Amino acid sequence: MLTITPFAWQRLTQIQSSRPRVQAIRLKLRNGTFTCCSGRQRTRDYVIENDGSPTLLMTPEVAEDLADRTLDAIEAQGGRRLRLRPVNTSATQQEGPA
Repeated sequence: MLTITPFAWQRLTQIQSSRPRVQAIRLKLRNGTFTCCSGRQRTRDYVIENDGSPTLLMTPEVAEDLADRTLDAIEAQGGRRLRLRPVNTSATQQEGPA
């Protein structure tokens, strides 16, 4: 199962609150690289919610590929950026920020 760090939850929440048209964030695999984009929930989606609202969406195939990965938000010029790390850590899974 994809692990989401508290920093990543904060960044996801910040993206959704600052961009009202973004209903959720979709993780996609494109040309061997994972990307994030604005998304709407689809029938077969794997959905991770925060406070009862869809926050992160992905196909079952992408969810399987990310099973042992960690979504984090690293400090970068201009603010935190979402990044996938290769190995799970003891971060929060599928729950909103504490």
